Amino acid sequence: MSQLTGFSRAESAPLPPRASVITELIADELEQVEALFRSNLAAPVSIVDEIGGYLAAGGGKRVRPTLHLLTTRLCGYHGPHGVLLATVLEFIHSATLIHDDIIDDATTRRGKPSVNFRWGNNITVLFGDYLFAKAMEMALSAGRIEIMQGLAEASLRMTEGEMLQTRYVGRVDLTEDEYLGLIERKTAALFACCCELAGLLADSSEARRTALRAYGLNLGMAFQLVDDLLDFTGDSKKLGKPAASDLREGKATLAVIDLLQRGDPEAHGLVTRVMDGAAPESPETTALARMLHEHGSIRRVGDRAAGFAAEAVRQLDAFEDGEARRALKSLPDLLIARDR
Repeated sequence: MSQLTGFSRAESAPLPPRASVITELIADELEQVEALFRSNLAAPVSIVDEIGGYLAAGGGKRVRPTLHLLTTRLCGYHGPHGVLLATVLEFIHSATLIHDDIIDDATTRRGKPSVNFRWGNNITVLFGDYLFAKAMEMALSAGRIEIMQGLAEASLRMTEGEMLQTRYVGRVDLTEDEYLGLIERKTAALFACCCELAGLLADSSEARRTALRAYGLNLGMAFQLVDDLLDFTGDSKKLGKPAASDLREGKATLAVIDLLQRGDPEAHGLVTRVMDGAAPESPETTALARMLHEHGSIRRVGDRAAGFAAEAVRQLDAFEDGEARRALKSLPDLLIARDR
């Protein structure tokens, strides 16, 4: 398991070739997810159809469908509801991104104008609601109340996380526990749901469903911590957003929290000035990024991400060896090594 030493994106190697091996394993199902995603975004109401087409054309990493499809294969499920729920999970994820952009007053998403920037907040918040409702309508066809309960629980946790984040905006006194609790709700809860639903579809034992949930939860924590670090270490063109976007929106992530815990007045001043709106290429932003490296904050958060990733892999001990298990063992390293 990579320990992310220094976590310098400029020095990191590209994703290893096994990434393509993972996607090839479920390529047919991913194509079906893409088709189902697009077909369910089409609607007789012109504005829904217009925004849906724009959203579908925007693409995405499809991490959550990939995770769900790999875990269904791990559990030995080959029925039609794997593709269905993978699509449902992407609908829910898309809805949360749209609502996030409204709250953050974002103007771009994946390097393109955001939906709220193009259509305005009023229409966009309703479209986000539409995506949530469509996801639940689709999930009903699986005919399992436990699946609906799992999706509802994950949606509630994500909403709690979003509400917490609005309370945390502008705070420079967040604790690590507060922040980890936030990302467990906002990101890791849906990762956990992706995996646990696979166990439900396959009627796996409770012990295996618990292991699947723990795998997803830890993977989600690692994923979000790396995402946070990329805000300071990544290529803004590849990320589709400028440097230190989170902090300039008033969001102190774990590396910043780690740095501030040192009680350094200079660090506190830099964080405050960037949070108050310093430009992405400003001296303050550059100096803060350098300080995060020099004082080891980037490295320590990278190590935390690697720790969560290692714990995720450990949960796979409950399953027999096979292509899906090997793919899932590789997935944490791939998500940590990504550059966008």
